[in-house]
Amino acid sequence: MTSPHGKESMRTVASALLALLALIATAGGLACAWVDGNLVEESGFIALAAPLGQDAQFQEALTASVAEDFTTRSGLPDQFDTLVEPLVRDATAAVTASTGYPAAWAEVLRRSHAFTMAHAADPTEPGPALLTLDLAPVAGLVADSVGGSLGIDVPVPEDTTIAIGSIERSGALGVVVDTVQSWPLYLAGAGVLAVLALVVARRRGTTLALLGLGVVVIGIIGTLAVGWVPTAAGRVPGTGAVADVFLGGLADRVGAGIAADSVPVVVAGLAAIALGVVAQLASGRRRRA
Repeated sequence: MTSPHGKESMRTVASALLALLALIATAGGLACAWVDGNLVEESGFIALAAPLGQDAQFQEALTASVAEDFTTRSGLPDQFDTLVEPLVRDATAAVTASTGYPAAWAEVLRRSHAFTMAHAADPTEPGPALLTLDLAPVAGLVADSVGGSLGIDVPVPEDTTIAIGSIERSGALGVVVDTVQSWPLYLAGAGVLAVLALVVARRRGTTLALLGLGVVVIGIIGTLAVGWVPTAAGRVPGTGAVADVFLGGLADRVGAGIAADSVPVVVAGLAAIALGVVAQLASGRRRRA
């Protein structure tokens, strides 16, 4: 027969294990919720990446890339190449400052997201990159501008896509998408595990405070994303100037976004610690009385 002391020890161990599982599920659920809302969801991805279109370094790389595409892939006669390239560079620079550019850039992001997600849905397709950027809408504005200057129809190059990140994903992106979209289940499971940990615990105030401390740690790790996300992205092999600048800029925004959204997590954890301490103190007073 188990002694009372043994039962209390078992309750402490069970409560600690449940609390640890709750914190693991919380960390995974919060991470998946952020990725789903800001990268998997089209609206979140566009909102996150839209400011990159106004970055001066990105616009410079974009101008060079579009000019190269037009001179090598547009199908114009060879004698036009030397004439078209400077016009394309000037036209691209003008387009990025035009009123139609923000809408064209948003369409670039929409197409790129849709293309990437469509390939992610097929786990048997290897896929060439983490993200495929389709510059056709911007190239269309440039073609209209150059064509107007020359008085001829300038065709848009057949291939205006740029691979962002040259690692093979081998269908893994589809698995990631399916995994992150289940974040409500992870957070619901975390809540159930946390409640069970409190029910089983001998000292519920202390357990609540420790759960809060764990949440604070999760939030602090999130705030550090402002540094480690760009560092991790820097290790991804590049595929060109546009890809490198876009990936670097997107990683900076992802890191900053995770860090900003982690602050409320830290605050929630601190609140749980305070509640746990108050509850434990109140419990101690009742026992002494």
